[in-house]
Amino acid sequence: MDKPKRNILWLILGICGLSVLGWFGNTYQPENIQRLVLFFSIVAVTAFFFSLFLFKIVRRAVLVTLGVIIWLLIRLLGLREFWYPLLLIPCLISLEILFNKR
Repeated sequence: MDKPKRNILWLILGICGLSVLGWFGNTYQPENIQRLVLFFSIVAVTAFFFSLFLFKIVRRAVLVTLGVIIWLLIRLLGLREFWYPLLLIPCLISLEILFNKR
């Protein structure tokens, strides 16, 4: 059985998103909520395309993107304990198992 090939377009879009994220982060400071929403949107799109290229499954790409966004929101709120990412990873794994069984 042949494995499906990775779509190079997802990698190109991820790299473009990474360059847009770098430009946006260096140009604008997070002064208001609109810029924060735009920043998190760019991060979400970039993480989605990179994880879609890596895993080739949309469900896993969405879960990885959700994990990255939740982790960044936790850091934004000032919750910088070591345990938060360690608790987030099993939650995402359990969601993957839940959606995989359906």
